[in-house]
This record gives sequence, C-alpha cells and structure tokens, in this order.
Amino acid sequence: MYMSNWSLIGLSDLLKRKGGDFMVEAYNYFIGGYIPKVSPKTNVHNRQELKSKYKSILSLNNANPLAMVRLSPATQAYALDVKELSMEMGEAAQDTLEGESEEAKQSAEKTVELFNKLLQRSDEYGELKHQPSRPGFELRILVGSNKKDLEKAGFSVDDDGFLSIRDEEGEESEFQIPVKFMRELKNKCEYMSMNPMEYVEKKVFSYAHLNRSTVGYAYATSVFTGMLFNSYC
Repeated sequence: MYMSNWSLIGLSDLLKRKGGDFMVEAYNYFIGGYIPKVSPKTNVHNRQELKSKYKSILSLNNANPLAMVRLSPATQAYALDVKELSMEMGEAAQDTLEGESEEAKQSAEKTVELFNKLLQRSDEYGELKHQPSRPGFELRILVGSNKKDLEKAGFSVDDDGFLSIRDEEGEESEFQIPVKFMRELKNKCEYMSMNPMEYVEKKVFSYAHLNRSTVGYAYATSVFTGMLFNSYC
C-alpha cells in the first residue's frame, strides 16, 4: 500500500488513541472517499467467488509484463478512478441485463453516464501524459464493434465514441437492451477493476512467458505488489 506523508501522520495519530475501535477508524481513514458506489451483491463475495477472483489475479500476473510505475498523485488518482468507475459501470450493465422495462432503461442510462465519464477521464489522463487514451481506446473499439446493435436498440454514438440514449416516442423507437454489448462491457469492466494499473504510465522491465501461461516471474511475487486494493472483496 502506498501512503503519503500526511497519511502516515494521520495513522500515527489514530494509533495513539485508546479504545477498541481505533482499527476501524484507521481503516475508514484510508478508504474514505475511495469506496465505489456499488451494492453488496457485487462488492462482497462468497468463498467460491473469492477463489475465482484469486485465480483471475494469478492469471493476470502470469500474462502481464513486469513494470515499474511512478505513482505520482495524478497516476494514483487515475488508477483509482478507473477502478471505481469500472466497478460501478459493471454493476449498472448487469442491472440492465437483469432489469425489466423501465428499470432496465434507468440502469442503461446510468451505464451510459459512467461510460462517458470514464471515457472522458481516460482522454484527460492520456493528454496529460502525452500517450494514447486507455482504457478509452478499448471502450471505443467495443462500441464500434456493436454500433449497429446499439443504434437499433435506441442508442446514439457520436464521432468521438460517446454514448447517449435517444428520447423518442413511438413503438418503432422503443428502448431495447443491447444484450451483446452489455455483456461484453460487463466483462471489460471486470478486467479493468481487477487491473487498473494496466492503464497508467509505466516502464516495462520484463515480459511474461507468453508460451507458458502458468509460469510467472522468477523475481516477483506479484505484479500487484503494493497496489491499493481498496474495497476489492
């Protein structure tokens, strides 16, 4: 976990306090302001789900290159934004797939709002670091491959890849759920929330064993070492 000087000072103050609740206060101190707005059904996992998440992390460790990240305040904030927005968008996409009629449309509107917010955030970070917009590029590819289905379902895609839902009346323009897009978006959100450091500026030092997915790095316990996994499980 990366801590700034003010964080260490704040923790020190909490540890000096007497009482049985200081650990809870310390925990809340660090995660304050970084809790995604998701419900317990997507934020809390049973044993089998945790086992699946753990296997996914191992798979990511083996498949991704070893890199050094300079954790500037802008980089830390961006990684957390990618994580939080992708978690919230993944839940909204799932609610769209499971919803009925008006509820599904409301969830779709929330999905679109979060999609556009993450896309804009990605573009801003890319411009700041003078590099391609990521995960903005991947999200635009996803929209492009589903553009016809989205437009048929009542969505609009502008020239920059941002989404909107047409507000029209009549049976022919009735809202439909773009099932394929929502499923693919949900899967993409799951990946982004598990691996937000994939999208920040970093230097690669060692590439993974691409021909042997079960082999990791000889000198690294985990690519995620030091990563702040707040509100992950």
